[in-house]
Amino acid sequence: MLVITLDQSSAHIPLGGKSQFEQTGGIALGKRAVLDRYTFQLPLCVVFVAGLQAGLAVLLLPQHVNLTVAFSTFAATQSANIIALLIFREIRRVPGTRKFSVILPSFLIAYTVPTLFILFFRLHYSLVIGLAGFLGGILFVWMMHGMRRTVQRETLHIIPSAYTMLLVQEVTGLDADIIDGVEGLRQLAGGAVIVDLREDISSEWEREIARAVLRGIPVYHVKQIYESLTGRVRIDSLSENAFGALVPSKSYLLIKRVIDIVLSALGLLIFAVPMAFIAAAIRLDSPGPAIFRHTRIGYRGKSFRTLKFRTMYSDTSDHADIENQMTVKGDLRITPVGRFLRSIRLDEVPQLINVLRGEMSLIGPRPEALALSEWYQKHLDFYDYRHIVRPGITGWAQVNQGHVVNLEDVSVKTQYDFYYIKNISGWLDFLIMIRTIGVVLKRDGAH
Repeated sequence: MLVITLDQSSAHIPLGGKSQFEQTGGIALGKRAVLDRYTFQLPLCVVFVAGLQAGLAVLLLPQHVNLTVAFSTFAATQSANIIALLIFREIRRVPGTRKFSVILPSFLIAYTVPTLFILFFRLHYSLVIGLAGFLGGILFVWMMHGMRRTVQRETLHIIPSAYTMLLVQEVTGLDADIIDGVEGLRQLAGGAVIVDLREDISSEWEREIARAVLRGIPVYHVKQIYESLTGRVRIDSLSENAFGALVPSKSYLLIKRVIDIVLSALGLLIFAVPMAFIAAAIRLDSPGPAIFRHTRIGYRGKSFRTLKFRTMYSDTSDHADIENQMTVKGDLRITPVGRFLRSIRLDEVPQLINVLRGEMSLIGPRPEALALSEWYQKHLDFYDYRHIVRPGITGWAQVNQGHVVNLEDVSVKTQYDFYYIKNISGWLDFLIMIRTIGVVLKRDGAH
């Protein structure tokens, strides 16, 4: 079997998607790759923003510029812009990221610390220079991304196999050519090649693939491209786990747990009064308790009781009636108040208590009912892998796929969960949080 070692940077090329995700059919090579480089964007951003700040300061504040205040504001905004560029670069590597939608959140996060620092210590600052730095940074990234979109993308060329054909079928809108035999590969002069490097290919194909690499044509393993375009990880055999590839970083899980404790405690304080009113509304709307407790399978396969606001006329029991555990669109068991709570996800708020207890996380694979989890284990291989992290109130599968019922959709949902576990990071959690807010505001996917 031919083994091709890819440059590490190629593994992080943002591919995006059309339909499920935004754009496909090209690899960020050549000019597009240059425009993507942090080392290329950073000095240009500093010069662009500094020029804008200096011009506005001279134009609007010709006789009232305090050099010390101006310099400190300039330093603070430039530092924030550098951090914002880093945040934006990391987030947009995630498949399905709408690049323009994360520009503003990236800059808001980056500017939070210097803004709080200035306000807390009551430091003097120039509002004009500060706003110029903030808006100038956003404008620069917007223009750079616009320029990148106008640069012609390289074409994908696919060596046919079972896995590569699956890629073509599942990623709609993929602009790719199927290579017609070894001679077709020999004649390629550009673009990028996708091949299943784990397939037992002939020595003739191996030689031509090696020659394509020598001609400067990137060659990508289909599994890498599949994950980049779909945001999902397929596990077809135990070897796919790659000796711990699906075991997330313990150091980040520790940081994540601290964040969970702080944010869930803060959330419970903020929602304390609203929760009391919601509970009263539920009791007035229909008979029964305000809080619904349900057995779910969670971290490391252990069962626990989730807490949610009751949204149905009668409790769903924990027995093995699978259909009873599923909620479908227009479900008649849902109360009027429950339907409203589900539409804006307020029924999930009591799960902050589960997070505080350590049974759940704010972000992770959604915990399934006991009966459903046992059913999925029987029909879906490697389903138990999703229990390697704490289940979440929201997750990667929820913001990409929403509510699912049939087994085929649950299989896809599991692949999203595997992708999250394999790529778990602060950047991915941040993106999921942003997209969750969008889902709630649009009231998408609630059943």
